[in-house]
Amino acid sequence: MNEFQVIDSLMPDAPTPSAGQLAAARARVFAVAPIPPVSGARVGRRAWTGMALVAAAVALVVGAVAVLVPRPVVEPVAVTPMQKLEGAAARLAATPEAKGRFWRRDTEEVMRTKNGYGYKVEERAMEVLAFGPNREVYGWREPMSSKPYTAEGLKAWRRDGSPKLCPARGCDKNMPAYSSTDLELGLELAKGLKPSLTELRNLPKEPAALRARLLASYDPQMAAERYDPQMAAEREPWLAGAALRLINSPATPGTRAAAYLLLAKAPGTKVVDDVPGTFGLDGLALQYKGSQLVIDPRTGQLLGRQWLAPDGVPWSAEIVRKAGWSDVRPAAPAKCRGCTARL
Repeated sequence: MNEFQVIDSLMPDAPTPSAGQLAAARARVFAVAPIPPVSGARVGRRAWTGMALVAAAVALVVGAVAVLVPRPVVEPVAVTPMQKLEGAAARLAATPEAKGRFWRRDTEEVMRTKNGYGYKVEERAMEVLAFGPNREVYGWREPMSSKPYTAEGLKAWRRDGSPKLCPARGCDKNMPAYSSTDLELGLELAKGLKPSLTELRNLPKEPAALRARLLASYDPQMAAERYDPQMAAEREPWLAGAALRLINSPATPGTRAAAYLLLAKAPGTKVVDDVPGTFGLDGLALQYKGSQLVIDPRTGQLLGRQWLAPDGVPWSAEIVRKAGWSDVRPAAPAKCRGCTARL
């Protein structure tokens, strides 16, 4: 039997080698293992010697051909941003919650503006929103700092004598904190949709069921302050707005994960990967109406939200510094008016 037929039988799935490959392999075999002449004294062993040489030749040729035949290239499977979001949502839904009587969220607010000066200023403040078991609601905003954030602005500020920029800590000693929102609307998800804390916690954890439950509260005329048909709310934007508020609320991890997927399918929403962290918000994002909801892809936790200028550059952000349950009752800063209420 021809040794190359033996190779074919041993390697039925290997790609057929070219004539050049076979010639090179044959040259290597016979250069390495030449067949010696057979003497008369070894005539009886001739058959065994020939079989051994053929076996050695086959082994050498098989190895040579295996080396010469290129291995197929395995391309990595690409993971889409939507698949990453689905994975992040699944991890969030599986996250156990801490126990406690009070839910509290601390958000750092950042805004870049000229603020009446000839240079750009970055303002920072801390905003708190909290809910208690007996319909208590707490909320206040504390200014933190105002300062130039570009090299040119810093130089111009110093040329002006480094004046104190407000709002910031110490700007108004009589008002260190103030209520920034109407606390009566603390749990409102959309116009006409204001669940209690218990109802919010019992919302569905599956996107289709959550969509149906939210839309049960939809009324096309509810957004019109005077029932002007031109101001009536459209269903899908109304639903997307409710999902946005739900993601950053005391809802369960499963419900918030379902809200991610609900918002991802809203008209005009785009899932964006590798968002540059202008304000430290670096991750996976749901981009909707000039803003990005930034998510940690490893845990599914909300990192914050940032707003984009027409050129796509972030100019303002809400950074979630802390959110969750505890038994510590929130305490509003002294002299903070309208910072506590009852829903």
